[in-house]
Amino acid sequence: MNEAHGETLISIDGDTITVKSSGTFNREGIVKGFEQLKLFIKSHNLSSFKILFDYSDNEGGTPDAYDEINLCNIWLSRQNMTAKATVMTSQMNKSILESRTPASKALNARKFTDKQSAISWLKSQK
Repeated sequence: MNEAHGETLISIDGDTITVKSSGTFNREGIVKGFEQLKLFIKSHNLSSFKILFDYSDNEGGTPDAYDEINLCNIWLSRQNMTAKATVMTSQMNKSILESRTPASKALNARKFTDKQSAISWLKSQK
């Protein structure tokens, strides 16, 4: 098994979970972060939640990392998530993410270039 690449930090403010990712990710790094997210959500026993993925310090990932992100979106669609905002500053990474994660189209989700706009939008979602 390969070593996990990339770092994931998870926090919560009210009903909004923030997932801050940094570095370059491989499949193992995404799997590790996804497991952390699942445990975080289950341990907080939230009746519903919003989620902010902050990829502003993310340098991209391997093709199989994006496959795992797509599986994460499928899992999130089955949870009590009401809205998902993603912050990305790289147009190239945004294009790759959009093309490799079709499951995100089924979510109440939007992409932003800055964190404050993403937070404002999440606050407006019920």
